[in-house]
Amino acid sequence: MTLPQRMYLLMYTVDKKKFEVQNLQFRGQKVRAAALAQLLHGEFIGVRQGKRPKVVRQVSGAPGDSFLDEVWRQVPADNPQSWLNLLHPYAHTAESAVREQLAGTGEITIPPVRGLKKLSLLAQHEVRVNRPETVLAVREQVREPVLRGLEPADLPFDDLAMTALAAESDLYHVFSREERREHKKVLKAFDRHFDEKTSGLRHALSTSIQVLRPSGGGWGQ
Repeated sequence: MTLPQRMYLLMYTVDKKKFEVQNLQFRGQKVRAAALAQLLHGEFIGVRQGKRPKVVRQVSGAPGDSFLDEVWRQVPADNPQSWLNLLHPYAHTAESAVREQLAGTGEITIPPVRGLKKLSLLAQHEVRVNRPETVLAVREQVREPVLRGLEPADLPFDDLAMTALAAESDLYHVFSREERREHKKVLKAFDRHFDEKTSGLRHALSTSIQVLRPSGGGWGQ
């Protein structure tokens, strides 16, 4: 699965068989950030260094995944943009595209929304995950390196990105309060190493979340 698809599923609570409301807020930001991270690692986009890093589309073709292609096309080839400009305005629509992808591969089932539920902003998130073992595997890939105190430099980029992005504004879904406290230094090391490879992407994610939090925003479509 792509990084955005893994990020989407990571917020599912297996034992309760649903996406809990507190884990849906800002998921669009994380899904979008995961897409940008994957594009950067695949050299479909690049970063022009400076006091404020700017992102530009590379000349290579689209990556071949419908959602990643969409994000790639939204990065101008001749007008470098900040990470925040590429993340924040689009985050609220990121989930719907990934949700359709996962439904197409059979990972989730999207039930029809009828009656008064159509008025609910959260109705579209009431999906069924068909293979919860996939979610558990994704969770372990995110959690195990931190709990074992592994060196972030030894990890594949995908696992590093998932851990660094998922931990941003996580309400103790991926890591409990006690685990965060116990492994604080490890989590910071992961953040630093991810920042070295992505030059400001995680900071843009944090900024987007902080902008929306006071107004109660951050809900995806």
